[in-house]
Amino acid sequence: MSDRNDLGRQMADKLHAAERALDAALAEIGDLSALMTRGRVDHGIAAVVGQEALEHVAKCGGSLTKARRALVEGHKQMARDARLMRITWTTLGGPLETKPSEDGPRIAPTGRLREVA
Repeated sequence: MSDRNDLGRQMADKLHAAERALDAALAEIGDLSALMTRGRVDHGIAAVVGQEALEHVAKCGGSLTKARRALVEGHKQMARDARLMRITWTTLGGPLETKPSEDGPRIAPTGRLREVA
């Protein structure tokens, strides 16, 4: 590595790859859970069939959600450490992703208000 900024960029790339992988795994678990329940109903299969398997799949989803939380917290700490060390993470938000504030979700401004009845 030629400097710390190179290391920061490499770490940011790996971090984003891990975040994308966890999100993809969570989406697949959600799709599997939905298929299991919709498939049972659509095909007239008794609720007791597959219940234990569904519980295991749901438990896996909970574990992945906790892992995602840990990775998000690690991301925040890495960003704080990078700022303290004056490391530039040019890819920190990803190539097409804007970074939301740490105080809340990203909300796109509309530029105008709308009256609601």
